Amino acid sequence: MAEGSLSAGDFLSLAQIARDLGISVTPIREALTQLEQAQIVCSVPNRGFQIPTLNSREIPQLYPIVAALEGLAMEQTAYGSVILHQLREKQKAFVQSRTPIERIQSDMNFHDALTQYCGNDTVLQILDDLKVRIFFYELDFMRKNGFDTTSEAQHEAIIAHLEQQEIDKAIAVVKENWLQILNT
Repeated sequence: MAEGSLSAGDFLSLAQIARDLGISVTPIREALTQLEQAQIVCSVPNRGFQIPTLNSREIPQLYPIVAALEGLAMEQTAYGSVILHQLREKQKAFVQSRTPIERIQSDMNFHDALTQYCGNDTVLQILDDLKVRIFFYELDFMRKNGFDTTSEAQHEAIIAHLEQQEIDKAIAVVKENWLQILNT
């Protein structure tokens, strides 16, 4: 999904996945069932598993949750020189991205770096599951609207606030960054 080779609405072939990975269908079915519980895929009777189609009503539900959870994870993270260096590197990759897939992956990598040292595994797991779902909305947005350079400035502001230990201001920009899609 993250490579862009699957799209919303695509069906997943258990047999093909099993062949590609060289394992039996049973662990694939179990993994897809777990992904279904996280609402990343859905099961369709007599058809198998499918990546859910996009639903514009879901956008105002998903994005505020991701923004809030990422803010919570940031509150529980100590930002030192190592993380700040990683964020700068992720930001460079984001700015240098040239394709929609590269851009989204770089953006997600930046956001993952913001929260990777949070000690709250539950928050991180829920956040990861939601970001997988959001990936398809991000890709759809980018295909329709092209690159939005607002995020570049927001990432820079986030890093600057973190360098100054202004966590609340950084969180406010992160929330603004996630919620900007609601204004389009």
